[in-house]
Amino acid sequence: MKTETAMLDETRRRLQDWGVWVRSGGVNSGYAAVQLAAGVGGCTVPDDEALAVDQAVASLKKREPDLGKVVLAYYVRRWDYSMIGLEVKMSREKVRVLLRSAEAWVDGRLFQ
Repeated sequence: MKTETAMLDETRRRLQDWGVWVRSGGVNSGYAAVQLAAGVGGCTVPDDEALAVDQAVASLKKREPDLGKVVLAYYVRRWDYSMIGLEVKMSREKVRVLLRSAEAWVDGRLFQ
């Protein structure tokens, strides 16, 4: 049985892969595009894996918009905590807490 830390590490890896997929044109900020782009721009993330994460993030954005903004800024835009904090007007520590909460939420959606 995987430990909680190992499961969250897997979710973070999937979120990183999803960010690559989004940047390669596979999706539009949390909602799947009609035309999938796996393989475009060097993206090797399987569409089915990226779509599962995309659906989880889209649900998160609807339910908790601040968490969705933090996930997009960190994994898609690749901003650090300070940059995100300036954008959403909160401290680095608050950004870190929100990001960890968002990762746990996505983890719950992916591994129910």
